[in-house]
Amino acid sequence: MSKLIVVEGKRWIPSLQRWSWIITIVWMTIANIWKPFGLFGFICMFTPILIALSGSGKMHCARVCPRGSFIGKVGSVINFGLPIPRLFHKRGFRFAVWACMMGSFAVMLVLVIPKGIYALGNAVLIFMETATALALLSGILFRPRTWCTICPMGFSTENIRRLTRRARAQKAA
Repeated sequence: MSKLIVVEGKRWIPSLQRWSWIITIVWMTIANIWKPFGLFGFICMFTPILIALSGSGKMHCARVCPRGSFIGKVGSVINFGLPIPRLFHKRGFRFAVWACMMGSFAVMLVLVIPKGIYALGNAVLIFMETATALALLSGILFRPRTWCTICPMGFSTENIRRLTRRARAQKAA
């Protein structure tokens, strides 16, 4: 892993956006061939949370995210440039997207865990492929990284950042 860079007292991860899109393609290809490999999708789900909990906020979104890198690459080639719907910027809508995706993922996990590792790996793969398809669609219709506006992981890390800032402010007071 790359070393952290300290700029103005903040820890930064050097940007991996130029090449991290390859992770998305390689992971999906291998997971479609060998379903248990789909379980590595949990790394993509937990890494932004761990980075946010470390006090680095949404750094994962801007500097690491393989899906963001992938949709940025594709969206920069194929893009209709329609205006992003204002609804996408509303906190309530972003919460609804988060709740829908996390709720459906939780139900899916409950249903497939008893079926074994192949079914679980496939479920994670299907969930991630669906999110990537939605990300591509929004990136092609609007701007390349439109999905990042409503991404459930981005919403989660944003909320972690708010809570940690609030906790620090209360501690300092």
